Amino acid sequence: MNTEVMQPPQLTIGRLLLLGASSVILCISFIMSVFAPFPLALAITMYGRVKGYLVGLAGLVLSFVFAGSVYGDYTLFGFYFCVLVFGIGIAEIVLRGILPVKGLVIFGIGFFVTIATSFILMMNSMKTTPQQFILEQIEKSADKIAEQKKAVEMSGDKDAIQVLQLLDRPDLLAKEMIESFPSYLFMGVFIMLWFNMFLVLKSRRLLFSGTDYPFDEKCLLNFKVPFGFVLVLALGLSLALFGEKLGPFPFEILGFTIIKCLGIFYFFQGFGVFSDMLNFLGVTGFFRSLLVMITLFMASYLIAVAGLFDNWFDFRKYFVKRNIED
Repeated sequence: MNTEVMQPPQLTIGRLLLLGASSVILCISFIMSVFAPFPLALAITMYGRVKGYLVGLAGLVLSFVFAGSVYGDYTLFGFYFCVLVFGIGIAEIVLRGILPVKGLVIFGIGFFVTIATSFILMMNSMKTTPQQFILEQIEKSADKIAEQKKAVEMSGDKDAIQVLQLLDRPDLLAKEMIESFPSYLFMGVFIMLWFNMFLVLKSRRLLFSGTDYPFDEKCLLNFKVPFGFVLVLALGLSLALFGEKLGPFPFEILGFTIIKCLGIFYFFQGFGVFSDMLNFLGVTGFFRSLLVMITLFMASYLIAVAGLFDNWFDFRKYFVKRNIED
């Protein structure tokens, strides 16, 4: 079907409510929760800020009630609040006509800095340290940890012994969380932003024929990390390998954090190269979706490495050259 002649969808209240409900359902679904900001961002861009924000607030109330009455824990509410912020941020980038990559990077870094600053201020107000705070939370969750230990023991996984050692040593578990959480939070923020921005841009192009917004999903697929960041990556790799010899400061942890944080951007660049390769090979439809999902889950590091080496080899030019020759 030619998307250039598709008629805009009817903006009914029913569809608006369905988008809001979809966001809450995706939050609850755990694995698919990474896509929860997409319905909210689409609702705001299609129906306008007033209706979109009202639906987001209604979802926030619904998540609060559901979390308290069903789970007895308000983690779901906190997560949905972040989803709402992501949805609003993505929608504002689209509505304001900001270059998607620029908007994504600025918003993502701003969100990460806000979360980090809020956590530090909370620790100062509570007059405690991150490790003490995590240990207190572990003690409160002793029953859940005991259930997790039983599940690990029964799983027969080859890594079960290491997991059990962590669960038996709250101090080691807290240390591990403190060391790894910043980098995983950073990667999680940008993964959610990138994939949901991609879906919104693609939906806008299909639903509105691309006439009301100058950018499409190709802007994200052409993501390219400035070459100068290779030096920062080299610094991170050096610290990860030789940090222990430099002194008591956790240089090794800092190095791994730099590698992971920059790695997510090289992953985006590599994913664009991978997408162009699939286009060149003529891989489409269900098989393409299946291949992409398998690659994301099983070879994400290879995608990031491809993105890194793309700075020197520019893989896309080979695809273009062969297409011209054919």
